[in-house]
This record gives sequence, structure tokens and C-alpha cells, in this order.
Amino acid sequence: MAEDGKGYLWFEDVRVVVENMRLLCVVAGRVVPLPVVILHPDCTLASAGDVGRLGVPRRWAEQQGLCA
Repeated sequence: MAEDGKGYLWFEDVRVVVENMRLLCVVAGRVVPLPVVILHPDCTLASAGDVGRLGVPRRWAEQQGLCA
């Protein structure tokens, strides 16, 4: 996890999956909703099978329990 100084946290090697017609992402061993509307503009995760960097606001990451 890395912070960009603009309030976004970045997670590496995130995988997008589909469960019950919902897009989810596997981040640091946790499965959480893929927050498409609040993703950083440089984040390219968008569909099932995508793997890459997830850029999300710190507050959202904290609410999902992704910050230790």
C-alpha cells in the first residue's frame, strides 16, 4: 500500500472478480466491492479478470478495513 499525497491509497496486484452479478476486488487477502465511481482516474481496473493497481480514497480504504 502506498499513499500519493492527494488522499488516495494505492494497492498492488489487486484482482477483480464477479460474484452474484457484482464486481468485487481481492485486496490484501480481503474481498471488497470494486468502488468504480470513486476510483482514482489513473486506475484501470474495470472488469472481471483485471489485475493491477487499485487507487482509492483513504477514507474508503479505512472503512473497508484495508488500512492496518
